[in-house]
Amino acid sequence: MKYYYKEKEITKKEDWKNAFCSAYNKKEKEDKHWREGRSAECLAEDFMGENATGKETMIEMVRLCLNSDNISLEKACIEHASKFDEYKRPRMQDLAIWGRADKKNIFIGIEAKVDEKFGSKSLSEQREYVNNLKTKTDAGKRLDKLIEDFLDRKEKENKSLRYQLLYYLAGSIREPNTDVIFMPVIVYKTRASKFKLYSKELGDKNYNDYVNFMKALEFETLALEFKTFDEKIHKIYHKKITDNGITKDVYSTYIVK
Repeated sequence: MKYYYKEKEITKKEDWKNAFCSAYNKKEKEDKHWREGRSAECLAEDFMGENATGKETMIEMVRLCLNSDNISLEKACIEHASKFDEYKRPRMQDLAIWGRADKKNIFIGIEAKVDEKFGSKSLSEQREYVNNLKTKTDAGKRLDKLIEDFLDRKEKENKSLRYQLLYYLAGSIREPNTDVIFMPVIVYKTRASKFKLYSKELGDKNYNDYVNFMKALEFETLALEFKTFDEKIHKIYHKKITDNGITKDVYSTYIVK
């Protein structure tokens, strides 16, 4: 599998860092988001470090979900922009992976975490933000459409859900030319703890937010659990989602490494 940032191939962790930083502030070698032991650096270490196991973890996830050993992960892009509606700002995938499994096109959109929240706002907080805007934007129209498409217009009942998870789903399922979607959240607890950068309280809160989202969207918990290289057990969620007339299998799991 080859790694890219936009059209430029990434072959080592330092390239990953430079590309990541340029994605945020156009500076090649510095950005406040990049810090040893935080999510961006941990993700790069997991996929391109000396003891990388990220690719193998993803292959095992796909193998278990699809009951197949015929898996090929072909291309990965860091900070990939998944456009999911007509408005300007896309969903930024921390790492996007395309591949094939049993003659199906698969897409893996990774959300990397340590103990950072799933975005700064819940649905109710996003609504309040939109209502208080003094300049005209499309933020309200986007919010309305996402709630209509994925929550059956049930905004009040789901006001505490994290807004980031909603457009994470939209960006992933609407990735073009794909048949099966995977949405793994990878939490780098072990590496972050090494640098004393992991908060159990925040980590537990994030996990609860994730589970609540899966329940609200009526994902089923599969009778499948898998061990990754850290020997922890991870549940797998699944739902067939029809979006814009196209039905796709969507799988998600919360991996703590």
